[in-house]
Amino acid sequence: MKRSAAISLAALITTALALAGCTSDSAPSDSAGSTGNPLASMTAADLVPPAIVGLGPDGVKSGSLDEIDLTDAEVAQAKQEKYRVGIVMQTMDIEWSTEQVRAITDRLAEYDAEVIGVVDPAFDVQTQISGIENMIQLKPDAIISIPVDDTATAEAYRKIGAAGIKLIMMDNVPKGLQYPADYQGMVSSDNQGNGAVCAEALAEYIPDGGTVGVLDFGVDFFVTKERMKGFVDWMEANRPDITIKTAEFLDAGKSGQDATDFLTANPDIQGMFTEWEVPAVAIDQALRSQGKDIPITAVNIASDVAADLAGGGNIKALSAQVPYDQGLAEADMAVKVLLGGSVPNWLAFPAVPVLQNNVLEAWQQVYHQDAPQQLVDICDATDGCN
Repeated sequence: MKRSAAISLAALITTALALAGCTSDSAPSDSAGSTGNPLASMTAADLVPPAIVGLGPDGVKSGSLDEIDLTDAEVAQAKQEKYRVGIVMQTMDIEWSTEQVRAITDRLAEYDAEVIGVVDPAFDVQTQISGIENMIQLKPDAIISIPVDDTATAEAYRKIGAAGIKLIMMDNVPKGLQYPADYQGMVSSDNQGNGAVCAEALAEYIPDGGTVGVLDFGVDFFVTKERMKGFVDWMEANRPDITIKTAEFLDAGKSGQDATDFLTANPDIQGMFTEWEVPAVAIDQALRSQGKDIPITAVNIASDVAADLAGGGNIKALSAQVPYDQGLAEADMAVKVLLGGSVPNWLAFPAVPVLQNNVLEAWQQVYHQDAPQQLVDICDATDGCN
């Protein structure tokens, strides 16, 4: 889900610092009418669903981390085998992807295994198909991958198993692939749970009988559809008084225009949700160009949206995946399978709610690293992060 070139991180940080220097707890003018931030006193952990909300491929329930743990004996055996693993991503220009690769590389090194290459197709289907075919020629023991398109890449993914290579999926399973014949396991976030967190946070800003907008990815992509379902299901169960209006975008890089057109056509919108950080930034830019302050919630924590959130901008809450932890699990799955073990069809990680008052702690939890200095500086300029 590639980054929009329409607005730079530097511009967002500058805007966030400016907002932080003003009032950090002002509610949007189109919100529920409160003069303060309704999430300011909320504990982020209280937004976490009590259990994994969604289901995985073929409607299966999530397995547990215990099922992919390697015993000391298995680790010793893996070190003797010195496995070779290839990674085929969808893009490498977002933190979700770089953290997945970092974690896989870190974990495999613990087993004296190596990453023999990383394919970056930049969201191009044909480039990914060629990358898969080239990776097969390198004869790795396993491939860990996320498809750009569930349908168009399916035949290329089938070739992996036919070549005797184990396959671990990230987030999505290509159409028609069967577990465990064609792929041996899949790891993702609880994407329905992420959508539910975003709905619950956004609902705090919406008055009775209010209207929210959703900028929905108009492609048949499992994880985004799960996020949309989680958002809508929570609203229908808990805030049926809220009207939901939806617009679609097909290209994240052009989602700013889609957001602008939607907001112009629907002046009654009082809050916005979208399925990841890139269109969230585009919505924020569209709102600013129209002089509007409307709360936004979205999935994923990245430098740009975290800066806006910390500074008291339009982005009011995020629900994060844990890409580093997911990468560790994918590496463990691959090695477990290569050693002859079985792993769950699907393993999901709970949502991580991110509010202004926990943004630095959430960054550490998600990325296993200290927050960027720019984000720390924004938090130092406002009381909202404390």
